[in-house]
Amino acid sequence: MTLHRSDAIILKRDRSGESSLLLEVFLKNQGRSTLLAKGARKPGSSMVGKLEPFSEVELLYYRKNDESLGVISQVEQKRTNNELSGDIRRLSYASAVVEALHGMVYRGEEEQEAMYDLVAGTFYMLNYALPRKLEFFFLVFLLKSLDLIGLSPQFEHCVKSGKPIEGDEILFSVELGGVISKTEATPENSYFKLDRGIINSVKKARESDIDKLKGLAFSDKQSAVIKDLLFSFLSYHTEGKPGFNSLNFLSKLANY
Repeated sequence: MTLHRSDAIILKRDRSGESSLLLEVFLKNQGRSTLLAKGARKPGSSMVGKLEPFSEVELLYYRKNDESLGVISQVEQKRTNNELSGDIRRLSYASAVVEALHGMVYRGEEEQEAMYDLVAGTFYMLNYALPRKLEFFFLVFLLKSLDLIGLSPQFEHCVKSGKPIEGDEILFSVELGGVISKTEATPENSYFKLDRGIINSVKKARESDIDKLKGLAFSDKQSAVIKDLLFSFLSYHTEGKPGFNSLNFLSKLANY
């Protein structure tokens, strides 16, 4: 039996038995994992109220072996992010982050400190941001997470020639994974049409920590294009193909 200590973000939770919780967590020392919190729903348990979705905690847990279900023995709460569960728009975007992780990050991988910090920072910003900035921070999360898993979309150099893209109208190929010069484009393929403003905004978003982006925003037009591009890119290049059902629900609710 091995004892572990790690910072963790609660992604999802389900009831298990009469008084326990089965948790999907993002561990700083191991990535996505499933842990059991025995008796966490019992009145008087030291874990009551500390294992809410999207909260950040420090966990002490043990496993009998590498393949066994981990069992939590101690929880220390670090950040609650309770606004994410209390507002439907914040909840939808936070849930979409979890959906994205399902498609991009596999279980049982090695330490993923950079991805952990990005998820923690994203939940923090979604918890406190103005409603009009929620989609922006979600899109920034997608851009940065793709960089971390080695699937970075190329926005500055032609993916065929390797040369810098010039001009104001820029073509992006989802299949090739980046921008392409007009001389290399072929009529039978489809492309996203970007402009220099989108390229510059994306560059700024990727180069700064997410909690340093309070002064940056995408315009409505930029957000629509970047969102469609990233969703298409994820669908094409990731095995999980996140469907973002939580955002589909939010869209239906807005049109009701």
